[in-house]
Amino acid sequence: MRRRFKDTLKAAGYGRVVAVENGRLALGELQLGYNLLITALDLPGLDGWRLLRMIRSGAFCSSRLPVLVVCDAHLVSVAEPMARDCHANLLAENDLAQLPDAVVSCLDGPKKPTVLVVEDNPDTARLIELSLRDCFDVQVALTGQEGLAAWQTQQHELILLDLMLPDLNGLEILLHVVAAKATQLVVVITARSEQVIHRELMEAGATAFLSKPINSDLLSIFCERILRQYGTYRHQRTDLERRQESERFIHERILAAHHLLTTGRAGMATQQLRQAIAAQETPLGDDEWATLLAEFAPEHKNVVGGD
Repeated sequence: MRRRFKDTLKAAGYGRVVAVENGRLALGELQLGYNLLITALDLPGLDGWRLLRMIRSGAFCSSRLPVLVVCDAHLVSVAEPMARDCHANLLAENDLAQLPDAVVSCLDGPKKPTVLVVEDNPDTARLIELSLRDCFDVQVALTGQEGLAAWQTQQHELILLDLMLPDLNGLEILLHVVAAKATQLVVVITARSEQVIHRELMEAGATAFLSKPINSDLLSIFCERILRQYGTYRHQRTDLERRQESERFIHERILAAHHLLTTGRAGMATQQLRQAIAAQETPLGDDEWATLLAEFAPEHKNVVGGD
């Protein structure tokens, strides 16, 4: 796998590409200065998550080093929340053709949050887009059908949804979106102030409301606050779901390994167990930290230790 990655990056025009076989060697190599780290999860000795956390500590190299985590396609959904917490990008092993693009994305820095604006008035839609584009990746849809198609393709982090649209009303779209993804953040834009309308929309799954006319000066701050306040709850729910999925995946890998061992296929059983280990978040113990700090960052050797 290392050879394939190296050859792919060389072919894409990257001059200095160094491949090492484990996390310990990577820590030592990173002190020489690199623009990007690409790591697998099931590394011998020091797995990818531990390696990533040590990098983010800043004790071994720049804590802001861009990192691309490559994992089994079955682990992507499990790995997403952990990668997000560690400010790393993800790539499935079977998407090797996408490696050059994934590297460019890492080097370009973190992506802006995605916002879908569903608003039939072109002037209002343009005003919203101009107000948000510095901080958000904004897509505009001028009809309900266009908005649904755009969301089904990308599933934006936040939807700004006009209540009154020419083809579908906002409530129909809201019900459809929330039925497909219960954690979707949807802010309904409306000129109506009746409590009964607001109650109906909240019961249907609306996150918040924007009153017309829209205050464009405060719109970006409003959207950022929605993402911070409600996004935390959303991630808590999805993280729980992913942890449950992770537990199921680990259980399946252990059962598969047991079956392979009983049929004499030890090599394949080992691979199954490695996948199970890679799906776990195993903390690094103080002794391991002390050993690695002393080896690769001796100036920090007294930071971790007993009395």
